[in-house]
Amino acid sequence: MEPKVNIALEAARKGCKELLRFSDSVEKLDISEKGPNDYVTQLDKRVEEIIIDSLRKTYPKHTYVSEEIGKIDGSGDDLESVWVIDPLDGTTNFVHGYPSFGVSIGLLIKGVPSLGVVMELPSKNLYSAYKGNGAYKNGQPINVSKNSNITECLLATGFPYDHGESWKANMRLFEYFTDITQGVRRLGAASVDLCHLACGYIDGFWELDLKPWDT
Repeated sequence: MEPKVNIALEAARKGCKELLRFSDSVEKLDISEKGPNDYVTQLDKRVEEIIIDSLRKTYPKHTYVSEEIGKIDGSGDDLESVWVIDPLDGTTNFVHGYPSFGVSIGLLIKGVPSLGVVMELPSKNLYSAYKGNGAYKNGQPINVSKNSNITECLLATGFPYDHGESWKANMRLFEYFTDITQGVRRLGAASVDLCHLACGYIDGFWELDLKPWDT
């Protein structure tokens, strides 16, 4: 396996270990709102630190972009290697004890997505991919659906926290696709949705206004 994948997997495991320590005691966390229904906890920040510290032991000069800390600029010859991290995708689910959240780590090289690792929690399903080498779930190759008939498809989507124009537009899409497909699911963690798409569990996914760390 590509060494960078193993390093990213190890960082994801360390972050997930910290998340799972608190999954049954969320009430002990200091929780605040970044916006309406957009939660952040001190755990997001702690897991973020664990993941970045783990990656920086091997790649100290790379650039790091993450949801909570923003950006840590790289140096030297490695400025074009950018790690993009979501320490807790599905924070609202986590806070409410809903079992769909995860940790996602991606690597862009010269602006091209080259590596992706997602650990789906609490199931501990581990997804990984490296450009040109396929995608895997728990070490086994996965493939997208071959279904090309929209009326036979199961889709997934997500909604922005801000109930503005994007939210209204997505409600119209939700109604349309619910009418012409087998159904539309909304789990609340885009990285997990994308992994389910990669496995063929769902046939399509869309969401508006996602950030880099969501994908």
